[in-house]
Amino acid sequence: MGLSLFLQTSSKPSNTFSIPLHFLQFPNLISPLPQDLLHSLCHHHHHHHQQQQPHALQLGRIKTLEFFAWAGMQMGFQFDDCVVEYMADFLGRRKLFDDIKCLLVTVFLHKGRISCRTFSICIRFLGRQGRAREALCLFQEMESQFGCKPDNLVYNNMLYVLCKKERSEELIDFALMIFRRIELPDTYSYSNILVGLCKFGRFETALDVFGEMGRAGLVPTRSAVNFLIGQLCSLSAKEGAVEKVRVKDAHRPFTILVPNVGANSGAVQPAVAVFWAVHEMGLLPSTFVIKQLISELCRLGKMEEAVKLLKLVEGRKLSCVEEGYSIVIQALCEHRLVEEASHLFGRMLSQGMKPKLVIYNSVISMLCKLGNLDDAKRVFEIMNKKRCLPDNFTYSALILAYGEARNWEDAYGLLIEMLGLGLSPHFHTYSLVDKLLRDNAKLDLLFKLERKLGSQILQKLCKAGELGAAYEKLKSLLEKGFYPPVYIKDAFEQAFKKSGKLKMARELLQKIDNDCKPDETEIRSTE
Repeated sequence: MGLSLFLQTSSKPSNTFSIPLHFLQFPNLISPLPQDLLHSLCHHHHHHHQQQQPHALQLGRIKTLEFFAWAGMQMGFQFDDCVVEYMADFLGRRKLFDDIKCLLVTVFLHKGRISCRTFSICIRFLGRQGRAREALCLFQEMESQFGCKPDNLVYNNMLYVLCKKERSEELIDFALMIFRRIELPDTYSYSNILVGLCKFGRFETALDVFGEMGRAGLVPTRSAVNFLIGQLCSLSAKEGAVEKVRVKDAHRPFTILVPNVGANSGAVQPAVAVFWAVHEMGLLPSTFVIKQLISELCRLGKMEEAVKLLKLVEGRKLSCVEEGYSIVIQALCEHRLVEEASHLFGRMLSQGMKPKLVIYNSVISMLCKLGNLDDAKRVFEIMNKKRCLPDNFTYSALILAYGEARNWEDAYGLLIEMLGLGLSPHFHTYSLVDKLLRDNAKLDLLFKLERKLGSQILQKLCKAGELGAAYEKLKSLLEKGFYPPVYIKDAFEQAFKKSGKLKMARELLQKIDNDCKPDETEIRSTE
């Protein structure tokens, strides 16, 4: 019965790993070893003695199990450890967990040796398939039932299953209890329990364990450091955040916004402490986690620590140095720390880095808000020299600043330049320039600006296929005496022609031809 179950192909999950009573009797082999398998094995044995590197023999599951059973009967299942370990790995990779149980019980009942490594392999494969409770049962019975005392490899794999693969918080206390049973925990013991404690929100205990690890002179794995610092940063980020809470007790359930105040206060400081501690050990977390830590420090206004961290990143020439500069400069600009932001921005340029648009916008916006228009203009010129195209935000910040300074020339020039790039100004930005031109009696420039903006809007409506709106826009322009340039007129005509509505547009097109023919030499750049 035992061997027949050992050769079964099914492997259904079970909740326990107890030794079944029907394994106490082991019958003779049911079928003899196939002749072709014997021939292959003999050839493989002869070939193994002739070469130092043996030829890999592909037997398949059924023949492998048959050969193992036959060899076990011949040798009384007194195999070397590596043979049983290989079989456990062979079955585990194929998710044949019932066969693994039969393997362990069969070898044990024939007084064969089962190594800690075999149990470790079984536990790990069970954990990978989400069968943490079965893995825990096997771990608990390996000493009581099989007489094998767990070593660090077994402990570490059990912790790996409970801390990294198990999704339920129920077993984290078992994991901590198992960790405390280890006489001399190693790097992987500590790292696994650190991940598990952070995963289920046991941050105080995790920091205590991290401290113990440091006192023991051990360095955690990089993945454990990433998880610990990353989770602490995420915890800090939740402080002050607003979350939706569903109220169900009322007659009509409703949702309210509740601020998360005070619960995670100071969570970023332990993250910083862990970072510098592992740095002293010669280890650094991943660039993603470093950026996460810098971002959180900047969000909390801890700029000195963020800059200190950035200097380390630059000194180590990590790949995240440019992104780190971007994060810190934006934060410095938000806090209006002009000297610090200008210093980092200048250093970024001197090091040959290429600031992104968001950095230029942050610096320009800060300088404009502080009224440093000359410096803002210099940054804008650097931006153009570096071939970084400005956007609506760039132009709006500069135009509003010049508007507040009552400088209509520069405000008007920037707005015309903005329209030339196909950018649409905000209503408030346009209104400000409009007012400046009226106040300074620059009606000719005002008409030119209005015509330019109207033509741009008309072109966008034609491209978007909004023919009704395009028709009304052109009609309003003509009523004001504004005639679009030739390329806008052609775009209008083509849009209506493509939609089969050219007859509808002919009235307006004829009016343009009759009243005031546009200047044929006008080109887009002069607009």
